[in-house]
Amino acid sequence: MQNRRILVALTAATLIAICIAPISPAKYIPESYTRSTNYYYVTGDPHLVATLVGDNEFCRGEDAVLEITLQNYGAIFAIKGDEYIDPSDSDHSDEEKLAAIEFGVELEKSAADRARAVLLADGAPIDVAAGVHEIETIEAGKTGTVRFPIRIDDNAPAGVYQLRLDVCYDHIDNVQVGGTPIKPDINYWNVTETWNQSIPIVVEKESDFEVVYISSTLMVGETGFLNITYRNTGEETATEAVARISDMLPFTAARNQERVGTLAPGEAATACFGVSTGRDAFPKVYDISTGIRFKDEDGDIRISDPIRIGVSVAPKVPFSEKLRANRWWIVAAAVALLVFGGWRALKR
Repeated sequence: MQNRRILVALTAATLIAICIAPISPAKYIPESYTRSTNYYYVTGDPHLVATLVGDNEFCRGEDAVLEITLQNYGAIFAIKGDEYIDPSDSDHSDEEKLAAIEFGVELEKSAADRARAVLLADGAPIDVAAGVHEIETIEAGKTGTVRFPIRIDDNAPAGVYQLRLDVCYDHIDNVQVGGTPIKPDINYWNVTETWNQSIPIVVEKESDFEVVYISSTLMVGETGFLNITYRNTGEETATEAVARISDMLPFTAARNQERVGTLAPGEAATACFGVSTGRDAFPKVYDISTGIRFKDEDGDIRISDPIRIGVSVAPKVPFSEKLRANRWWIVAAAVALLVFGGWRALKR
């Protein structure tokens, strides 16, 4: 019947033809039921999923940039007419065009607008650069990318840590239109959603070392011994470990590296270095650098981070003091020589 009211059900081709009319720019303004009409009720939402791009395994002390993609799996789930148009109305054509304009905007309900992302350490031994990263719009089926600089703490225990990605975004909840097809008044009702997702980060097992004891017999202008005890504080066994010290004035090492063998986690070993101290040295504590060269459990050669240690150099002992300090040994040696000489004389 001519006067019967019909449900607006426009095909996609008709919508494209009608929506070529100019549309005013999007405005974030509250929905107005008194000045506009709701022709459609569309059900749909964004659905964001975060994915870490690349490797998620890192070493202690490593600097890296986490690249995270936000994939929008949002979709439109249902469409139904909310307003009937009477073909006999004088403004039927305008209403049909306004309905098409609203429908085109309603289909954007699955887009995430102004997505704001922040990455939180959440108690993990990882420093995350502060700051909120924003993506203007992530349409359904599209992705956006955010990047966060991080640093693994130098003393982070090996294991899996969950960083928390918090994301906040806006999306259209409903749209109404008013005005004319030439100058439509599009009223948005927007809502803000938040969600979070864990991003797993692996701190790899590795050997790590600390110096637990130092002793030396070094004196100005003399050659002595420097003993350094190392402990493996990591989670992996270090094999073919070699301790090394840096060459620096006023020291000259006969050998600047000494083999310490295999060090399992928690085990310690001592390296003994023969070191000469220059005559122009001062009796004080000198800073030198030491470290361990070793093979990890994969057989790869690794070098530990440098360890700064303090080495004490004692004043040179004058020859007269050495004589006084050893006078009883000298006397004993002299007596022994006299006794030995007398014994040989008697024997002859």
